[in-house]
Amino acid sequence: MNKDYEHMLFYFAYKTFIGAADEIIEQYGMQRQHHRFLFFICKKPGITVKELLTVLEISKQGSQSTLKVLKEKALITERYAPQDKRLKELYPTEKGIALIDKLNKAQRNLFEKTFNDAGDNWYAVMEVLAGKRPGFSLINEEEV
Repeated sequence: MNKDYEHMLFYFAYKTFIGAADEIIEQYGMQRQHHRFLFFICKKPGITVKELLTVLEISKQGSQSTLKVLKEKALITERYAPQDKRLKELYPTEKGIALIDKLNKAQRNLFEKTFNDAGDNWYAVMEVLAGKRPGFSLINEEEV
């Protein structure tokens, strides 16, 4: 087996996993970064902007436009922290929670179907997910 096979499997499996949500989020005029922000804001309501930046490992500058879009679309709200008015806390709205539930459900359904088809062997699961990407068969046929 190719020494890079696991890397290739993971890459294509990840593309399938994120693709399940990307297709949905794009229908709302947003991209993957909006999904990531909304996911963690829903996971920890009241997360400060600073904490969110730490979780996502990005700079403040890189967050401003994404947070602006989420606020404009009424998916999140921003409030000053009661204990320190210099800190801004982020909360999902009902609309934001509904969207993240929809995105999470798409990814959960993908996992459930994949585990039903492949069992719980890591290679089998990754191969089912990777096999959904056209590039996997193109690259993989050269390696087998």
